[in-house]
Amino acid sequence: MTFVFTSILPDSVDLQPTLISGPESIHFTGKEYLIVNQNDSAKDLFEIRYEYHSSPFKQAMILKNILAVGFEEYFYLFDLFTKSNTLRLKMEGYFGHLYFNEDLFYVADSAGIYCINKNASIIWQNNNLGIDGVIINEFADNKIFGSGEWDPPGGWRGFILDKQTGFIIK
Repeated sequence: MTFVFTSILPDSVDLQPTLISGPESIHFTGKEYLIVNQNDSAKDLFEIRYEYHSSPFKQAMILKNILAVGFEEYFYLFDLFTKSNTLRLKMEGYFGHLYFNEDLFYVADSAGIYCINKNASIIWQNNNLGIDGVIINEFADNKIFGSGEWDPPGGWRGFILDKQTGFIIK
């Protein structure tokens, strides 16, 4: 399965888009499509509306019936069976990266990480890991190893988080 983000739909896509950014986004002028391809053909088409361009990062994944999408300044969870939004989460600054480990989503933004379960509940968040980007390098035992950029460009500092609480260990 592959994911393609595009602002213009190719003529070859013959699907009606499903809005995943929520009804509150319908008046936004920015529009991006997410095409989910399987076996070299479009399987699903989703529309994301946004107000401002804030991030070059975009990422999507499907786990069973859950579509997870990070785009611009939001992270979305969308139930593919019920065709409904289960989470529309505004990021701190911008969406950065999406990770999945041991049945949990880890969503990084400009300043921190959110730990979210498949039921769209935020388990914990830590918004004090950087000022212009946060990445996770590794999940190990009960720890998360990552880096946050504190002095752009290039001023990255490592951290270790407790995986259960999100608290900084080191």
